[in-house]
Order: sequence, then C-alpha cells, then structure tokens
Amino acid sequence: MNNQEHQMQADENKRLNELFQKYIAKTISREEYIELFAYINDPDTKERVLSFMDEHNKQVQSDVQVHEIDWDAMYANITQQKSRMVTKYTAIWKYAVAAMLFLIGGFTLLHISSSKENSKKVALSYRNDVVPGGNKATLTLADGSKIILDQHAKGELASEGDIMIERDHNGQVVYRVKNSDTKDEIQKINTLSTPAGGVFSVVLSDGSKVWLNASSAIRFPAAFAKDDRRVEIKGEAYFEIAKDKTRPFYVLNGSSEIKVLGTHFNVMAYPDEYRSELTLLEGSVQFSKNGHSEILKPGMQILYTENTKETKQVEANIEEVMAWKNDLFVFNNTNIDEIMKDLTRWYNVQVKYEGDKPDISFTGVIPRNSNVSKVLKALESTGDVRFGIDNNVITCMKK
Repeated sequence: MNNQEHQMQADENKRLNELFQKYIAKTISREEYIELFAYINDPDTKERVLSFMDEHNKQVQSDVQVHEIDWDAMYANITQQKSRMVTKYTAIWKYAVAAMLFLIGGFTLLHISSSKENSKKVALSYRNDVVPGGNKATLTLADGSKIILDQHAKGELASEGDIMIERDHNGQVVYRVKNSDTKDEIQKINTLSTPAGGVFSVVLSDGSKVWLNASSAIRFPAAFAKDDRRVEIKGEAYFEIAKDKTRPFYVLNGSSEIKVLGTHFNVMAYPDEYRSELTLLEGSVQFSKNGHSEILKPGMQILYTENTKETKQVEANIEEVMAWKNDLFVFNNTNIDEIMKDLTRWYNVQVKYEGDKPDISFTGVIPRNSNVSKVLKALESTGDVRFGIDNNVITCMKK
C-alpha cells in the first residue's frame, strides 16, 4: 500500500470513527446514519466499522442491558423488566444500538404481553430448518422473455434498442443508455420481480436506484419519456431518485401516486397488508390518493388504506422502516401475525396456528441472515409461545 492509499484509509478510518461516536452519543443526523450503514454494507469497510463496535461493546451492553448469547444454544437473557419503562425516544435509540450489536454477535429481545412471563425454557425439535433469503429476482423484458437473475454471471444481460441491460460488479441490474435517442424504448415496459425469500436492486436508465424487498415487483420503461418518469410497484421498495427538475418522478400503486424530483424514500404496499406506508428519509414528496394530496417532510410517514380511503401522517421510526434493507428484523411492539408475515416473505414458508392464536407482541432486533430456527427460538425464549418446522411449514402455538 502506497502513501496515498495509507492516507486515504486513515481519512476513512477517521470518518468511520466520527460516525460511530455520533451514533453512540445519539447526535448522528439522518444523512450520517445513512452514510454509516453504507459503510457497514460495503465489504471493504465493514470490518473496520465492526472493530469500532467491538471496542465499545462492553460499555454499550452495560448501558442498554443487552447480553451476548450462544447462537448454538439459542437461549438468551431477556431484557430486564424495568428496561420496558423507557421513553419512546430512548426505546427507539436502543433498537439502533442493538442493531449494531447484532453485527458482532449479540441481540436483545423484549416480549410484551398482558400475561405473566414464564422463564421456563422449552427445547424444540425441528424436522428441518430454512435458510434466509438472498439476491433472487426475475427480469421480464418487453417481448415477454424472462431472465432469472440469480443464475446469471456479471456482464451484459440483454438489449432493448438503445438501452443495454447488464449486471454490474455489485450484482445489481443496470440500464445504460447507449445514445440519447431512446424514443422507441419509452414504450418498452420491463418488470423486475422478487420471489418470497428474494431481494434485488436495479439502476434505472436515468440513474435512479431501486431496492426491492421480498415478494415485490416494479414495472418501468427501458427509457423514460422527456417530460416525466413513471414506475409502478407492488410490495416494498426503497428509492434513491436521481434529481431532474425537468422530469418529475412518479411512483404508482393502485390509486396512490407519489411525485418526487429527487429524494430518498421507502414504500411498503403489500396486497396482504391492511395498510400501506410511505416513509421519507430526505428531500420532499407529494402524496396523492383519491383526490387528496399532501406534502411529506423528511422523517415523516404516511399511512394509507385502500378500504377506508383514509390517510394519516405520523413521525417515522427510520430504523424500523429501513431494517429490511439493513438486513435486520426490527420489531416494535409487533404482534405475532405481523412477525409471521415477515418470516413468510423472507424464508418462503407457510405458517399455521395450533389451538388459540397467541395474543402477544415483541420488541427487539434480530438479524435477517439467520436461519429461521434461530429467529423462532429467540421469539420462543420469551416463554409464552412455541414453534416447530416441518416441510417449510412453521407451526405456532401458545405455550
């Protein structure tokens, strides 16, 4: 490594340390939070971030009463009862710190229930386990041909006239404009879809980036029109829109429309959810539905339903919203039904309940790169629920 490379790494280490210290001190901004997780997701810098975390692990664990666990035994010390009586802000911050601890092998899980907690551990015997999801998707071109993306190496995948479609070194699909005359490609609609247990990202022809969660899809033209940019989605997607004041960007979902010029936001609109969510991280968007429009500011979230035609704007829990993209499950007083939906999408499993459905909720953070058995045993360690797995079917019952 030459002197210039040494200096670049030293500068990067300094910045990583600054971000981490701000994270621990709770002074990190939204933009810095995104920057820090970009470093965590980058294989070239992840280990250095983890070293900072490791140095502070004991202190952080003491502060938030988080305990390391033996993943093989899968029985954890549960967060103390008194830690539940915290302010909303402190609780949210605890989830963020816990998310970092997962990257070095720890986790915290808080069980919320009206019933008395049972500390007795019940050993489970699973007939089979299920591995977590990964980068899987199908790209459907305008002519109907399909490309199974998890089976393709990097490089050129196809062409749509003057648009070249390739898979870059990061594994994402990229649409590149070969020349400025893309009139014919405006009418060529492509679809990128992920199965249960799949995630994928695409760079559209204007440079906008889209990440799809499991069981999601986005329809888009190979090239955008001269006056606007329009896509349709179902499921969940995170957007980083390339700025272009002359061409607003529209995201359509059913009767809902999101208009942006350049911003970062997340849309959750699964057909099997009773409500959908639009969360803004930075920039500004205009949300329209059933003749009603409103402007969303960073850090806010719009909740909307198709059945009631109602919308409500609330303060967002960014850590919870962005958990899927950061490879985490973040539960915030989440009931068992919602958790099982998350597991169904990510592990491509079915769920059935034996007897009365457990009326319980959970708060905590669990890494999504774990086998499903580890997630279930972490939930089961609360004492009021038990699980089993057989042929990709999760059985849930009240203990």
